[in-house]
Amino acid sequence: MKRFFAVVICLAMALNLLTGCGSKELDMNTVMGSVTDGVYVNEYADLTFSPGSDWTFYGDSELLEMMDVSEDSVDTESKRQNILSRVQTLYTTMAMDEVGANIIIGFENLTLSTDGTSYSAEDYAEALVEQCTASGYTFGDITTVEIGGNTYYKAVGSIEESGYDMTQAFLVRRIDDYMCFIIITTIDGYTVTPDEIIAMLG
Repeated sequence: MKRFFAVVICLAMALNLLTGCGSKELDMNTVMGSVTDGVYVNEYADLTFSPGSDWTFYGDSELLEMMDVSEDSVDTESKRQNILSRVQTLYTTMAMDEVGANIIIGFENLTLSTDGTSYSAEDYAEALVEQCTASGYTFGDITTVEIGGNTYYKAVGSIEESGYDMTQAFLVRRIDDYMCFIIITTIDGYTVTPDEIIAMLG
């Protein structure tokens, strides 16, 4: 079953648009954050994820692979800064529990999408709902939630996949020219709920 969950968390984000200009310089290590003693900390997003001991974080090489970035291309600090600053969708952390509930935290570089910088977090959430609804999801209303003192727009969608009722919570917040996103995937009746995972964020 874990192979199934590893696939569904890679659903496309909104704004699959044409590549545009580059973004301003940032310390990409700060943007990516880090995992220490089982806790993910991202100072740029002012965000932490503190799951239980039954959760496993993906390693740096696995995150790079998800972004189609080879380890050889970021084997020096200058190369890493250069390459990651030009990745449209940054997957900064990804974790899964023993049953298969999972979370992805990352950023969409809005400068690399046509008219991307014109999007507010609410616009982005609405576009995401529209895209996923067209793929068969059912959504309720978009709401807001406070995490670590910051406001995220929250959209919760459900869909049946391979005989399972899957629920995904999408949370988004704009930071400068990046859209911070959190994608939580659970399976009804098998895993913890999205709200239980959101409670692990701070």
